[in-house]
Amino acid sequence: MILETTDLTKHFGGLKAVNGVNLRIAPAAIHSIIGPNGAGKTTLFNLITGAIKPAAGRVMFDGVDVTGWPAERLAKIRLARTFQRTSVFHDLSVLENIALAIRSREGISRSIWLTAGTERAIEAEACDILGRVRLRGREKDKAGALAHGNQRALDIAIGLALKPKLILMDEPLAGMSRGDRETIATLITALRDSLGVTIVVVEHDVAMVMRLSDRITVMQHGYVIADAPPAEIRDNEAVRKAYLHGSFAI
Repeated sequence: MILETTDLTKHFGGLKAVNGVNLRIAPAAIHSIIGPNGAGKTTLFNLITGAIKPAAGRVMFDGVDVTGWPAERLAKIRLARTFQRTSVFHDLSVLENIALAIRSREGISRSIWLTAGTERAIEAEACDILGRVRLRGREKDKAGALAHGNQRALDIAIGLALKPKLILMDEPLAGMSRGDRETIATLITALRDSLGVTIVVVEHDVAMVMRLSDRITVMQHGYVIADAPPAEIRDNEAVRKAYLHGSFAI
């Protein structure tokens, strides 16, 4: 397994946000985490990425105990995260956003002067990444001028610039039209298939999750109530009860 959590726990006062969660993520898979509002999904992501520290349990990534590591340290061992709200720099161009992420990965300050050859290498890599997310031709556009779906694609590209083995995506389809959701879903599958990147997704669009995922973990009230391939999740009575009192529409 490329990512494992063991008895991961976080309480906020009397609220059991995440309670003894054991998660096993296979390499080069799309693994989704779903559940009703308040199930603990985002808290779990925050625990994995060091945004908050667990009360108990541990996180293992690629054989290394990374419990409590901050995001910048995780990025150096190739674990990245995107957020529900895009983290693009709206006043920079599309190309500049990717170049900045590449500089960050290499530990190069934006203020440091680079040789022409190094600048060309960064630009070439950035263009290659933009091609993977279907944003070639938009390099000079201001990121803030992109449509929401394209901003989400740029956000994913920024994550890819870190050369991750695993990328955590927090609601990548949020706020999108049906067409944009289809585009991003296709992109996520292509990244897994072409680059072998492991992708862990928190998402509310259950129908899309069923199509995308190799495996699904379902949470409710801080606990894992099911963990299985999509076909088994679809027929799981506990999952049906967790969603809309039994009307688990997919």
